[in-house]
Amino acid sequence: MPPVAGASAGAGIDTARALAHAAPDATLREELLHDVAAFLARRGDSAGARSAAAQLPPGRQAMVLLELAAHLPDLRSNEAEQLALDAQTAKALTTDWRKARVAHLLAVAYARRGKFDAAIALAHTVPDPEEKASALQAVVAHLNRAGEVAKARELAATIEENRRYGTYRQKAAALADTAQTVHARGNPDDAATLLAQAELLLPKKPGWSDGGAYRDVAVAAYRCGQKEKAFELLTRAEALAQQIAGPWKVTELTRIAAAWRDCADVARAAARLTEAAVFLKTLQPLERAEEALALAQGWALAGESLDGKAQARALVTAVLAAADREGNPETWRKPRVRALLALAELSGK
Repeated sequence: MPPVAGASAGAGIDTARALAHAAPDATLREELLHDVAAFLARRGDSAGARSAAAQLPPGRQAMVLLELAAHLPDLRSNEAEQLALDAQTAKALTTDWRKARVAHLLAVAYARRGKFDAAIALAHTVPDPEEKASALQAVVAHLNRAGEVAKARELAATIEENRRYGTYRQKAAALADTAQTVHARGNPDDAATLLAQAELLLPKKPGWSDGGAYRDVAVAAYRCGQKEKAFELLTRAEALAQQIAGPWKVTELTRIAAAWRDCADVARAAARLTEAAVFLKTLQPLERAEEALALAQGWALAGESLDGKAQARALVTAVLAAADREGNPETWRKPRVRALLALAELSGK
């Protein structure tokens, strides 16, 4: 069995890779190999990520290559460009729902490199309405970072306000992101107008899935100096998360905590993480294992003042201990692999 504590990060990654390869179910094997490849890509391990990606079908392969491109240093921009070209080839061979996701990620990859015309064109080719809106939102964010505010505003305005697919959420986030940029550039009145437009897109009777849009607008309001508005919107998002009965309540509370931290309320952020931890204990073992990894990530980002890394490590090692204790290696293969990768990520190696 994989060691829980005291093992090197490298040994954990090797164990995760071996467990992924040994999965008897082809669909699970593919999913776990993708997890390993994406982890290696986030580490900037070009050789390892490419080798792992080569074992995956085109859609997943493209996702890994684009993840790797996003984590290469600027000095390796030529390699990043080649990765994007390779991902385009893989996209052409993709026939399932991942084709839309790859098109989205390609748009982001080109935007990240400042090739905005290509990025916008690619975003508009995404066939799925929600995926397309997400791609456009991401390109808007990169335009803002590059100081291309006029283009960002223009592009944000083109995002469809589709109630059926919920794309008003991405439009609200894009407008809010632009508002932050405009405010930082010394135009608070214009920023306030954009924020008001974003807020108008938020539904009056939201469901839990609207929480992300509320968080985005709230954080933007805080950064634009509208603290009362920020706290009002974030309190509403918090209430939406607290009403969730399913296991994903843990993930939503973790996201709420991150937003409170962005709004400089560390105490409230810690309270939401603690609330998530309490709810986590009520879940069935496998559900608890999956959500524990999301909560661990939240604690890891919480900072030294909250001893976040130690909290995160305790959650992840508890998943590995549960996998050993439950005694059904096949049922626990997925959480074990993901926990080993999470532990390696926490080690920063």
